[in-house]
Amino acid sequence: MDITKILEYQKLDSELFKLEKALRDNPNKKTASEMSNNAKVAQQRSVGLEKKAGELLAEVDTIKKQFQIQTDKMAQVMAKNVDAMSKEEVELMLSLKDKLFQNLNILDKNLTKLAENVNAVLADFNKTIKTYNLAKEKFTQSKAAYDKDVEAVEPKKVEFEKGLLKLEKGIDADLMEKYKKRRGDNLFPVLVPLKGGRSCGGCHMELPAAEVAKLRANGILSCEHCRRIIYYSED
Repeated sequence: MDITKILEYQKLDSELFKLEKALRDNPNKKTASEMSNNAKVAQQRSVGLEKKAGELLAEVDTIKKQFQIQTDKMAQVMAKNVDAMSKEEVELMLSLKDKLFQNLNILDKNLTKLAENVNAVLADFNKTIKTYNLAKEKFTQSKAAYDKDVEAVEPKKVEFEKGLLKLEKGIDADLMEKYKKRRGDNLFPVLVPLKGGRSCGGCHMELPAAEVAKLRANGILSCEHCRRIIYYSED
């Protein structure tokens, strides 16, 4: 099989592949992707923190209501006329007063702890929002820079694609289909020579003698290891 045309095609395609790889590895693109991910993580975290803050504030409200109930009960106890009570009633009142004091003390401690938790969550929330805003700003800057890089190489990319389209017309359709399938999987170069009369020029794996014979007879052979198309040349 004459592979002269497709080797010429691959030679030009290698320039396009380099250009595409440069864009894939573009630092502005990588930064934009990283900042986009950071912004998403920060946004998700801020939603979680907002929910947590709401739950804590609801708990604070509940404790405040309980505190008020206990305070009102204490006021009622303290307003009673001790002189008009029996000894047993006085003892019961004092016991109730101690219990109410204990309840108020516990509620006060819980309220203080909750307030600290709320402040910690709000501080974390504000920090997360700053992280989100910074990531969003950097993403916008990096994305704009990357778009500018893409725009700069677009004319060259179009030129390569036009050249490839022109060359494709003179290449066997079945071979072209195999080439494009591997190229679509970012396998490059697609066509590699037989090295040393026995090894794949891509992955360097040694081929069985029967496969080498088949390659010599047909001119090309798909490597079972790396899927590249090995070609045989007398040169």
